[in-house]
Amino acid sequence: MTSKLGRASAFVALNLVLATSAIGQTTTMPLSTIEAASIGGTQQSQISSFVDHWGERAASADAQAASRAQTKLLEPLINSRVSIAFRSSYSDALGSYFDSLTSAGNIGSTFSALRLAGELGTARSTQIIMDGLDSDDAGVRIFAAGRAGRTFRTTAANGPALPANDLTSLINKLASITKSSDDQYLISACVQSLGQGCNLPSKDFLAARALCLAAMCDAAGAQLTNGDSDLESRVRIAMLGSGAATNSLFQIGEDSTNAAVKSAVALGADMISIALSEVINGTMPSTNNRDLYISLVQSGESLLYYALRENAELKRKPVGNVQLTAFADLLQAGKDRDFRNQAALLLGAGSPIVTEFGFNDDRFVN
Repeated sequence: MTSKLGRASAFVALNLVLATSAIGQTTTMPLSTIEAASIGGTQQSQISSFVDHWGERAASADAQAASRAQTKLLEPLINSRVSIAFRSSYSDALGSYFDSLTSAGNIGSTFSALRLAGELGTARSTQIIMDGLDSDDAGVRIFAAGRAGRTFRTTAANGPALPANDLTSLINKLASITKSSDDQYLISACVQSLGQGCNLPSKDFLAARALCLAAMCDAAGAQLTNGDSDLESRVRIAMLGSGAATNSLFQIGEDSTNAAVKSAVALGADMISIALSEVINGTMPSTNNRDLYISLVQSGESLLYYALRENAELKRKPVGNVQLTAFADLLQAGKDRDFRNQAALLLGAGSPIVTEFGFNDDRFVN
């Protein structure tokens, strides 16, 4: 029996050796390489072999074969423990593949490059995303904005595989688009991606996290107060920003900066002021038709509460002095006069919020 088992094992081993020799390439990336803290010669060879094998097939004219190969190229990156060293080496190995996708110049190849780029979070992949944000194609721009968000998530989860300046450049690019574009879908995508950046751990990425928070709140506030689109579209973008900002400020053990907190306070106050203006002007819809305003105010006052708490912590003031307002409840109950009086007192000229943060007296109540 032992002899038969021995011969069987030898036969299997021999076939594996022959198969490896015949193929001569790595078709499945070992976990030990994906999770390696540093990449040695053998592991680099595995990476190069893997990219050569699947990169060639990803460029196939056979759509089904190409799609399978592109999925295989993504597989090593869909690992919660993928290392910085692996992502850097993998990105370098993919250089020729990225070049071929770029030179192809078609939408399919552009999307393939962006799909990989978001998972890598490296200097090369960030440049691919930046190029995508400058594309003449609206769909490419929106997809590239989404992959910027994926870059932030990858970096937050697995560490930085790109220089801090590249991360800052990507954030500033998204912020710039929100100021110059009139494409609501693109602006929404940028706001959502900046929201992902608000989850970067402050221990390692305080500057980038705060920059995302400030840029996102500024963009959402500008759309809400200055946008030319319908109110519902403006509110949707504002609530995307306020939700991400509230979540970021609520996270225990994470820090922010004075500038970012000011932007968050401004967005929360702007959301309340939109409804306040309607009440002051006598144009607030009846209680049965004001759900949009109630939701806007509820989201705004929640953000304002957590922003003011963060401000108190940064300035070493008692956090317990910050009180959560109930403006949305007043609107829902039809108590418009109470809402007007209390909101104007909080946000009007000379109020503590206007004074402490240096806002213009008529910023929120005019």
